[in-house]
Order: sequence, then C-alpha cells, then structure tokens
Amino acid sequence: MTDSAAAGLNDRALVASCLKGDEEAWAELWVKYGPVVKAVARRTGCDAEEAKDVLQRVGFAALQGLDRLRDPEKLAGWLAGTARYQALEVIRQRRPNHQLFAGTAVYAPQPEESIQRDRDLITLRRALTKLDDRCRRLIGSLDLKEPPDSYRDVAEAEGLAPSSIGPIRRRCLKRLGKIVERLSHRPSRAHLEGER
Repeated sequence: MTDSAAAGLNDRALVASCLKGDEEAWAELWVKYGPVVKAVARRTGCDAEEAKDVLQRVGFAALQGLDRLRDPEKLAGWLAGTARYQALEVIRQRRPNHQLFAGTAVYAPQPEESIQRDRDLITLRRALTKLDDRCRRLIGSLDLKEPPDSYRDVAEAEGLAPSSIGPIRRRCLKRLGKIVERLSHRPSRAHLEGER
C-alpha cells in the first residue's frame, strides 16, 4: 500500500470516528491538520492572530459540515480549501482595504498554484509524520508554532543544553527536506507504466 493510500485510509477512519463523536479523534484531527490550516491562513495573508481565528472558524465549519464530506480521503484538501476561504473572509472583514504590499495590487494566485500549494502542505504534513518524535517536537515548537518557542524553553522541555538545539534543529530540518523531496518526486504508477 502506498503512503498516500495509507494516509487516505487513516483519514477515512479519522472522519468516521469524529462523526461518531469521538473526542480523541477530534483532537487527533487538529493535531494532524491544525498546522496546515494555520499555514494556509498565513500564506493567504493573515497575521498570527488572524490565523488562530481562521483555525477556530475551520473547526466550526468542520463541526457543521464534516458529515457532508463526500470523500473522507480528501479531508486535507477540504480543510485547506476551507482555511483559504475563511482566511479571505477574515481579511475582508477586519481589513476591508487591505493590500499585501502598499501601492500594489493584491496578488491572486491562479487555481493551479493554489492546488500545488495545498499539495505541498499535504506532503509536508506526511513528511512530518515520518520524523522521529524529538524532531517533530522541535520543528513544531520552533518552526510551526506562532509565536515560536525560545531555544531555552525547548531545551528545558527536551532536557538538553540550549546550545545543542540549533544543530539538532538543522539536522531535523535537513531530514525533513529529504523526506519531502522523496515524497514529492515519487513517480506515479501510471507514469511508470506509460514509460514501458
């Protein structure tokens, strides 16, 4: 079974558990996809506080609409699309005259670019699951958290010297980069069969 097929089956089971009211499944859903939702919000133009608002809005949308998700294996894309919509709503409501850069028009990505960004975020999430626990915690605390934790706080939580956090983080990011590259460049079965 491919990684993507396994992830799809996991999401199918996760959605089914959420729909049965399993609180642990809901918590797992947000541990798994909360960083993706925030990242989409930030890329859409939200600041850190607005991204938290977007996360709450997407959570509410999931609570109301998860039962209407036709293909639970597409949960990640559905959440990313909902996050982008909610992020634009937050920006429109809080900053109606907002432009990303003063004096220039707001850049509106083409649908293909948005789809690719969503795929990249899904790949990143899958890659994170392949890291060891310490690397996941370090990257989560230093690179995905808004605002990030300090090296001192992370060192204390991990029982390490603060001076060791930087080198360990670099090694973890390097490993993550290799995993992302491997996942991103894996040829599809259809592509391989077409070359025969």
